[in-house]
Amino acid sequence: MHDLANQAPGERLGSRFSTWLLRPYLDLGPCQVGPTHAKSVDAGWQANADLDSPSFLPQRALSPGFRMQLAEQAGAPYAINDPRDLAEDLRTDRWRKLCHDLELWPTLSSARKCRLAMLLHSMCFYEPLLKLIPVDWSGASISDLCGAQLAFCRASAKFMLDLPKRTSGYESETMSAFENIAIDDRTDRAVRFNATAMVFVQKAKSRAPLAELDDWSKRLEIAFAAVKDGENGFAARLLESRFHRGMGFLPQAAGDQEAMIRTMDIAEHQARDLAPTSAAEEILYRENLHAVLESRTKEALWLNDLDLAAARAAELTRIDPYDSKAWVELGQVHYRQENWRRAADAYVVAATLGPPASSVGRYMAGVCFGKLGLDFLAAFLFKETLEIDPLGISSRQEIFDLPDIAALDTLKQWARSNIRL
Repeated sequence: MHDLANQAPGERLGSRFSTWLLRPYLDLGPCQVGPTHAKSVDAGWQANADLDSPSFLPQRALSPGFRMQLAEQAGAPYAINDPRDLAEDLRTDRWRKLCHDLELWPTLSSARKCRLAMLLHSMCFYEPLLKLIPVDWSGASISDLCGAQLAFCRASAKFMLDLPKRTSGYESETMSAFENIAIDDRTDRAVRFNATAMVFVQKAKSRAPLAELDDWSKRLEIAFAAVKDGENGFAARLLESRFHRGMGFLPQAAGDQEAMIRTMDIAEHQARDLAPTSAAEEILYRENLHAVLESRTKEALWLNDLDLAAARAAELTRIDPYDSKAWVELGQVHYRQENWRRAADAYVVAATLGPPASSVGRYMAGVCFGKLGLDFLAAFLFKETLEIDPLGISSRQEIFDLPDIAALDTLKQWARSNIRL
């Protein structure tokens, strides 16, 4: 038997499918195949290592819980909040370079700090960003692209860290940093657009009053007009798609279906029309189209058109076939259609691909198999879910609700024996 303790770090991570697929988060290894968000980590590394290359700023951010789930599969040594906490014998050359750059942070230029901060953000290392980037920025630095981007990066890190404990959809304390960036006339135009979009979208998601949304939509239009003339080619089209996707929230909040569809049609057309000319732009293209199709799937659900929602969710899995969250969203649409077989298939793929949605996929696949009368398959998945999350209530109750069969009765006894109050 091969001794796991003597395996090299890369070989060790390759022993599990999910850690092999999501390897960039664990050792910054090159991403040969994987979800777009993992490829973003690789692209962020390249931008940080090669200062002559364009900077790389992805849109998507994953919750801190993602790293926790991944660490559970990779092993306790990978349960870290700072890259410098990883044991020396687990570090690759890329990881050592990252740690070296972090130690040099006080001496780095704003441009270097900006690239390093964006890489940390992509890797879900949010806590170090709050320590490295000061809360207050002077007007001189906030007007500079790098200074403004660092301020935005810190605000975004705070937003992501607060996700698990958020009690309402829009909390002023968390969002105040974005608002300050958005309303400051000295802020760099590109960062001001991003901050304004963030405030507007979060207010829309939390069902802010229509008058308040209308006010922030006008701010977003002004911010977009200020920045669009400074961009061209791929960057300009990407910016326009993002603008129209955000603006789709206003007619939705007003209940204007036709206006919402028109706005989202524009966003989708521009997203599909993007013509990436580099590997980094290809990642941004797929990331943006992913976001648009995700929004359009939710739009179809809002319109109660389940067939359209299923078609859009299915395309989402073709755009980003290794993203477990995309497969869960497809499973949810099939579940609403009561198509248990297709829902189960989608959920099983999500469970296979790993975080961030593998646990949901595993549990929901069990639910679907139960509805199909495949009780032993369901029992296996509920057992796996409960073993990974011993505090889970739903999976434990599903076990209790299984048919009264001798083998399954033993599973029920086990589930009762380890209840934690």
